[in-house]
Amino acid sequence: MPYEYLDHEADIGLEATGASLEEALRDGVRGLLALLVDPETVEPRQAVPVQATASDPGSLFVALLNAVLAAVDLHGMFFRDFELTHLEQVDDHWVVEGTLWGEPIDLNRHAVEIEVKAATYGGLLAEENEAGWRLRCVLDL
Repeated sequence: MPYEYLDHEADIGLEATGASLEEALRDGVRGLLALLVDPETVEPRQAVPVQATASDPGSLFVALLNAVLAAVDLHGMFFRDFELTHLEQVDDHWVVEGTLWGEPIDLNRHAVEIEVKAATYGGLLAEENEAGWRLRCVLDL
């Protein structure tokens, strides 16, 4: 047979928890950033704003993570931290805004971890319980 199928790990799950939705979103972004590059190798020299909108908290999580990935590509930067500055539900949708802190990519200094293509709706979970919020999605590698 001139072809064969190979096992390929192309996904990884990301779950974030927090006492509030704000904390869970913030920590989810921080988890994504740590997958991309060792945050200790990135200096917080420049601020880049990000925002996302969606119809529900789970979709907002996916949209925010994809906005972060777009900022990495658009600005050619790695980010060390994320500060969530605004979250609100307006009518039938949610809006989140925040600031990424980082610097231009320098492969001589930055310890690249994993290339993430996109956050997906696979395994999507957004749940509020007595401890706070839990958000989960699958990242396409």
